[in-house]
Amino acid sequence: MKEQVNFESACLLHHRMVGEQDAVLTLFTQCHGKLSLWVKGALSAPERIPLFKPLLVSWRSSSGSHRLTQLEVDPSYLHLLSAQLNSTYLYSAFYVNEITHYFLPELAENQSLYQDYLWLMESLSKQVYIEPVLRIYERQLLMASGWLNDLSVDMISAQPVVMDKQYLCVKHPHYGIGVVDSSTYNGTTAERQLSISGKSLLKFGANQLDNPETLSEVKRLMRWLIHFFMDGKAISSRSLFSSYKLSNR
Repeated sequence: MKEQVNFESACLLHHRMVGEQDAVLTLFTQCHGKLSLWVKGALSAPERIPLFKPLLVSWRSSSGSHRLTQLEVDPSYLHLLSAQLNSTYLYSAFYVNEITHYFLPELAENQSLYQDYLWLMESLSKQVYIEPVLRIYERQLLMASGWLNDLSVDMISAQPVVMDKQYLCVKHPHYGIGVVDSSTYNGTTAERQLSISGKSLLKFGANQLDNPETLSEVKRLMRWLIHFFMDGKAISSRSLFSSYKLSNR
């Protein structure tokens, strides 16, 4: 069955050349989630497809494969189109694309997460304080993609997180990855787990990361989770960022 999709909002996550004239694009699309498109001819050149800019994309699908037919920048996002990312903001954008490419399932539509992605890119283009923005997007990505349970709820008891309690982030054989009340959890110490305060979890859930102690706890939590989920796979954009920091000392 053939299908034609016209002018859907999308952003480029990854570009891979195949030979000299063809390419495979991985896009984060508004209504079709992550999608791989085959591109032939002049449009396959990397300089023709801008990173970190909203696009309008048309493609034709047949027998499970998708071929790009048209691509242009989306004029609805004027600020993003004119913005130039640099230094830490540029490397953060590469990091966001890498984890989105890794964690987002193929063809899993999530318009809310797509808006979160655009919000993050706009925040980077405005050079806001990076850390809170990245932590919020990491959480939204992992939850929306089904990797992580709601961090504001004890995943076993289904009770809301309480401010003055301490919680463990663990992998449970039946409930998945999430937080549990450390005073009642009967798991073994051999399990991979990380401790975090209920106060920080609640602040995180409300996107209130202006306190340095809370932000530090939340950063430690999200780094632990992403490292755990990637099962030892290196994040190449972090290596690029480390090299950048060394070269600018």
